[in-house]
Amino acid sequence: MLSTRNWMGLFTYRWKLKTFSKSIHERFCHTSLAESYISEGSVYVHWPYCRQRCTYCNFVKFIPHQKSQLTLQNEVLEDALVEELQNALRSSYISTVKSVFFGGGTPSLARPHLIEKIMNAVQGTCSITKNLEITLEVNPTPQESVKLKDFLSAGINRVSLGIQALDDSSLKLFNRDQSVEEALKAIEYAKKFFPGRVSLDLIFGRPRQTYERWMDELHTVLNACDDHLSLYQLTVERGTKLHRQVAAGEVALPEDDAMAVLYEAAVSLLHDAGFKRYEVSNFARGSEAECLHNKLYWKNSQYIGVGPGAHSRVVLKNDTLLKSESLKHHHTRDQDKTVDLGVKVNSTHKNLLTRKFCRAAIVNAADPVSWLREVQFHGTGTRNIKFQTRLDILHEYVASGLRTSEGITADIWQSFCPWRTLVDIFQEDTLWLQEKNLLDISDTYMKATELGLNVLDYILPYLINIVEKELNR
Repeated sequence: MLSTRNWMGLFTYRWKLKTFSKSIHERFCHTSLAESYISEGSVYVHWPYCRQRCTYCNFVKFIPHQKSQLTLQNEVLEDALVEELQNALRSSYISTVKSVFFGGGTPSLARPHLIEKIMNAVQGTCSITKNLEITLEVNPTPQESVKLKDFLSAGINRVSLGIQALDDSSLKLFNRDQSVEEALKAIEYAKKFFPGRVSLDLIFGRPRQTYERWMDELHTVLNACDDHLSLYQLTVERGTKLHRQVAAGEVALPEDDAMAVLYEAAVSLLHDAGFKRYEVSNFARGSEAECLHNKLYWKNSQYIGVGPGAHSRVVLKNDTLLKSESLKHHHTRDQDKTVDLGVKVNSTHKNLLTRKFCRAAIVNAADPVSWLREVQFHGTGTRNIKFQTRLDILHEYVASGLRTSEGITADIWQSFCPWRTLVDIFQEDTLWLQEKNLLDISDTYMKATELGLNVLDYILPYLINIVEKELNR
């Protein structure tokens, strides 16, 4: 049952979201989307705190200190996360949740009680699927490894260990708070409680990383790992210590060609060990080991993000579209008219694709105090909303779907664009990619080949430009 405060929060949330210009409501048109799309989604919970800051990381995270105003007490943070989640679910059409992911930051620093609170909120608001995936990101330190049994009891059924490197010099450079020995012990401990449900994250393209050292490291990983690995190329992000080190010439990264060699060697080695590359950076030994939560992202499904800095992609109910003060962040043309969905003419199709909104891209306030204030006053931590058209959604689907071995499916494509097929849009302009064995197109899918996945970053902009050109003409 909702408390008086929660009821007031939800009332304020909905009242605030009603106070927009009529043109926004007129431009919202989700009624032709499939019921299965608007009724299903996933949940992401962002824990904003880390014990220390890694030199390469630019995620929304904060180091907790007792005297810092940005440090929220566990109970306060947990209750606000629950309140925001309940309001967000009620303000969407989502009636079934298929996955829940606790990320950060370092969510393994949270109390296991947080998982229980969140899952009670989910199940008290909507239904869950039979094989609901509930993932927790875990730092592989002794302090957090000993909490895994309690997290299992609280409901977690899959963990992702942020190993990042099995090389002590790299861990020191990255300011990681675990040693190689501690990481290997954490892997064994996690496999004990979550057999077949443990994923490891590794970073390649690190300073001073040679081909030989990378191969040795991967063999060590394969001897220790479970059935899922994620390999991420090191990127230098502005505002990080690593960026400053590279700019000052203190640290040098491998050249692009060397990065490609490291990646392709890893793909080959993992393939020989029985790991399928089901996404550019993700490898699984058996389909049951694949991460359902991420697969839903890549398939362009709805997701609700709660917590400081969290993002969402969700179809909102008509009376709860967004906070009125967020309207200034999205420019609209008031002269746009509503259209009759039953009229099947080209102008109507283009209007539905490029003018009519059907989903919201939401970004929460980044720092914990601002986020908490928003939740307390409005029932949501939302700081900015961009309304998305079908064309916006298709752009995102091309960018994410082509990263997977499944690629873009005709079923999902046509749920947003039933008027033109994949073959109609892409066949002619991508013949040269097909001839070079980089892309496959059929009546049921468009996907990158194994060779194409290796160079996907180079061909994606071209394919997105095709979408823009073909659907705007």
